[in-house]
Amino acid sequence: MILGVAIKHGNICICLPKPNRHHHCIKYAVKVLGLTPPIGIKSSSQGFYLADGKFLNRKQALKVAKEYNQLITKNAKYYLFSEDLW
Repeated sequence: MILGVAIKHGNICICLPKPNRHHHCIKYAVKVLGLTPPIGIKSSSQGFYLADGKFLNRKQALKVAKEYNQLITKNAKYYLFSEDLW
């Protein structure tokens, strides 16, 4: 089950619980961790995290969201966005 949004930046994975969005991860990375933008530019760097802490990219996360009936929209076809979940 997907618990929240996540962005990878080098060896760091910034994870925030729902109802956060990916831009909240970027703000956290800059304000709290002191990282310098750009952060999470590559689409492969943006995704979601599971209860066990595993990072999933948007494509992988869509499959999990469908398996757990987490989608609140029917817009997600190839990639998952937080708006599709909460």
